[in-house]
Amino acid sequence: MTPAKNDTLEVTRLFKAPRERVFAAFTTAESMNQWFGCGGKVTTCTTDLREGGSYRLETHDPESGEVFIVKGVYQEVAPPSRVVFTWTYEGDADWAGCESVVSVEFIASGDQTELHLTQSGFPSAESRGNHSQGWNTCLDKMDALLTGQPASAS
Repeated sequence: MTPAKNDTLEVTRLFKAPRERVFAAFTTAESMNQWFGCGGKVTTCTTDLREGGSYRLETHDPESGEVFIVKGVYQEVAPPSRVVFTWTYEGDADWAGCESVVSVEFIASGDQTELHLTQSGFPSAESRGNHSQGWNTCLDKMDALLTGQPASAS
């Protein structure tokens, strides 16, 4: 499959929480452990939230037994308004030699926050579609975390 170098995913969500709280939920290991992973459970999460710092998330899918590891480097960190980081999968042949970039903006709107996520540089259009579903499922879980509601089963 030919890489879709200009294939870009955009996701926008409105959270009923202040920008600082949404930024913290998106960037701290304690919160990411609760919302990251669309079909599995986070088993390991490390994050060094600074420009040049790295992150690594390991999730385990209980149904398939598969382990997924995503990692990258923070390119820009501007709390509480913006974070930019690279994204790749460890040990995934489809992602060999491929590194995408994720940019997340947190826009205050009264006591709510609009989150605008852009990810580009997927190895295929299929991967872009999978990430659209994955990000939306994760952000549903993050919304449940922020509002104190139980997350729906993914």
